[in-house]
Order: sequence, then C-alpha cells, then structure tokens
Amino acid sequence: MNFLKRIPGPFLLLVLVIVARYLFPNKMTFIVEIMMFSIYIMGNDILYGYMGMVSFGQPFYLGVGAYTAALYLAYLGHDPLVAMLLAIVSGAVVALILGPIYIRLRGDYFALINAATCAIGLFLVEKPLLKITRGDDGLWYRTRMQPEWFFDLRQPAQFFWFAVIILAIVLFLYRWLDRSALGAAFRGIKVNEGKMKFLGYNTFALRWIGYGFACILAALSGSLYAINFGFVNPSITEPGRAAEALVATLLGGAGTVYGAFFGTVAFLGIKDLVSTFFTRWEFAVGVLTMLVCFFLSKGVWGFLNELIEKKKRKASPV
Repeated sequence: MNFLKRIPGPFLLLVLVIVARYLFPNKMTFIVEIMMFSIYIMGNDILYGYMGMVSFGQPFYLGVGAYTAALYLAYLGHDPLVAMLLAIVSGAVVALILGPIYIRLRGDYFALINAATCAIGLFLVEKPLLKITRGDDGLWYRTRMQPEWFFDLRQPAQFFWFAVIILAIVLFLYRWLDRSALGAAFRGIKVNEGKMKFLGYNTFALRWIGYGFACILAALSGSLYAINFGFVNPSITEPGRAAEALVATLLGGAGTVYGAFFGTVAFLGIKDLVSTFFTRWEFAVGVLTMLVCFFLSKGVWGFLNELIEKKKRKASPV
C-alpha cells in the first residue's frame, strides 16, 4: 500500500468518482451533481474555512454563472464552452465590482449584505428581467446547444467525463492553494488579521482575492448546472439555499483540501437517501449537522484524516 502515498490525493478522488460511476450506473446523474456541487462548496470553503468569512449570499454567485451561461445559450450562441468561460468572467467581474465594498465589512455585516444581495438577485431575475429570464418558467435552450469537437455535452455520459476534467483542474489548483503561501496568508487572516497587518500583509487585498476565488468557483459551478440541465430558473438563486453551502462545508471539514468534496457527498447523499422516504429531508441533514458539530468538529474528512494519521503512526517504527 506504500505506493498509494505517492499518488496525489486529487487523483485518488477522481478514481473514486470514476469507479462509483461504473459501480452505480443508475446514479450517474447524482455523481455528476456531486462533482458540480463540490466545486461550489470549495469556493465557500475559501471564504469560511480558510478566511473565517461567513457568507449567506453564495446562491447569488451561483446564479450569476448559471444565468450568464443560460442567457448566452438561449439568445446569443450555441457553444457550451464559450458559455462556461463567460460565466467565469462574470464571476470575476462581480468580484471586482462588489469585492471592494463587501470585504470592508466584518462578521455578521458581511454575512447579511451577501444575504441581501442574494435576495436582490432573486428579485431581479423574477421581476425586472422577466422578459429575458422568463421568470419562474425558466430558460430552456438544450436544443440550441451544439456539440464540441471532443464532447457532446448534451449527452449525460459525455458530460460526466467533461465534469471529471473540470473537477480535476479545480482539485489540483485547490491543493496548490492549500499548500501555497497565499493559502497560509488566508489562514492567517482567520486566526489573527491584526497580526497579519502588523507583519506587513495587505489583508484588504488578500480578502479581495479570496472573495474573488469564491465568486469564480461559484459561477463556474453555476455554468456547469446550466449546461448539464439545459434549463435555469430562479430557484438556483433562492436565499433559502444559502445555508446549504455552509452545512456542506461544516460536514466535510472547513479549511481542508478534500473537506468540500466529502461534505458534498455527505450532504447530497443524506438528501438523496432521506427524500425517498420523507419529503422533509432537511430534518435529517439538520440532525447530522448537529452531531458533526458536537462529535466531529473537524468534519468527515477531518475524522478520516485523523484515522489515517493514527494508522501511519502505528505502522512507523519507533
């Protein structure tokens, strides 16, 4: 088993995803949703897990990416890749515009202004922009999408492999961030921002960069949702969904490389399992979150990582 130590963690996760695809072929749509949602949670984890910034507005940034991709595919073009790139750019633009204003706020005020932004975003797509977003009826554009030269993203099986590639890129970049000086600076802001300023760090710029990463990853995830389903409606931006990102982050283990992925598996897994028996799956997720907060403060991945480290210590010679 020593050879496993030399294999990058992201690669092992991707192998796990691919194996699950063939072990549970009827769950391919669910596995794709896990990949898309985990990218969204990684963005939230940068804010909350690394920098200690609680945001209740992540559905807004998810919606920015989803609606950018959807509006392009519904009215302007046919290329899903262009739609995805435009969504990433839109996430960056939102971060550039709102970032300097929002990151000046701390604690509850930062959380609340993001929640207000989410509510405003929902209102915009339902009322003032009704003629182009079609309100609650949503945008349908799957028939307008054209295949790429290497993938036909309208086909679920081919979209799965496309999602694997995107997840691979994001995972390796995320691991790089975790091990980089930038990631250490993010953690420093969470622990003691005043000391970081004393050491000469520009904490305003660092918070802006972290906020930008979160916006871009949420927008990327939103574009994947839009391309995969060929449909977008205002439910993707509902403020009531803001807690989902925080719950999944806590379940997996905030501030860890693979916590976002395992938190997504736990959150969506419980939701998928319980919803087959009860309509109020939120109750089960709430109970699980309480148990994790009390007994697994480091989340699912933190617990698994501790078990791995204990096994390593026992196996190593004294």
